[in-house]
Amino acid sequence: MNARKHQIIEAAMRCFARKGFHATSIQEIVDELGMAKGSIYFYFKGKEELVLAVLWHFVERMTAELAVLPEERQLGPREQFRLQLVRYFDYFRNNSEFLMMLVQEPQVNIGQEQKTKLLHELRHRLLMWKRQYIVAIYGDDASAYSRDGAYLLSGMLNEIMHTCLLEKRNIKGERAGSYLLERLDDVMAGLAGRGSAPLMNDEDSKGGLDNEYVAALREFVKDVERSGPEALEPERRSDLLEAADRLIEEIGQPIPDRILVRSLYAYLKALCLPAWRDRLEAAGAMLKLEP
Repeated sequence: MNARKHQIIEAAMRCFARKGFHATSIQEIVDELGMAKGSIYFYFKGKEELVLAVLWHFVERMTAELAVLPEERQLGPREQFRLQLVRYFDYFRNNSEFLMMLVQEPQVNIGQEQKTKLLHELRHRLLMWKRQYIVAIYGDDASAYSRDGAYLLSGMLNEIMHTCLLEKRNIKGERAGSYLLERLDDVMAGLAGRGSAPLMNDEDSKGGLDNEYVAALREFVKDVERSGPEALEPERRSDLLEAADRLIEEIGQPIPDRILVRSLYAYLKALCLPAWRDRLEAAGAMLKLEP
């Protein structure tokens, strides 16, 4: 992301947290940065587009807390998950003013389709993250109950966070993370112990938002595969296909590595033929990789 654009989004997020979306003017945001009012329109067409960028930025920052840190890679999945729950909860606590504003102003005018995509993306990523760790911690036998376990953990986590937000409870992430993981132990033991059929199963799922941009990338792959040696030299064709497959694999992860995703996308843009650029950039726009 352009550094100036990033600064504008961060300033807008601070202003919105203090006064709310509706009460904050564009002038107040540019005053926060000490820039001319007209220059903000070089990056955003209007306040609605800026609000949407702020919300996506918040979601991306929040999900970034769920990535495995380099120093945690040697830890087992249970401890990795506990540390991620701690960071997730602390991020929530540290941004309570912004979240409280979202609770108080739920009807932000950014378009229903955009709001639905954003909420769907966040929910889908969080559920994938929880399911991945449930299987990693409790084994393949827990796979059939991973969706039920993820939903039940989400319910506990969301209720605790909402209570902290509305009642101003000061619960730290270290305590919340350990407590929630112990309760997940209880939930998974109960599900497996009773042996009853899962309430939620993958056959009932309609899929996630990922399908849109994965489908666009797969169409791009088909373009490359259909190309002959007269259009594309074999080594370049092989590199394109390998990079596209790696990108599809990475964005299918619960919490994709954003640096790797951006690097692979930039590599594809540099190698692809002009005739394929529109299809690739359409996928990039859905992935928030295009300005």
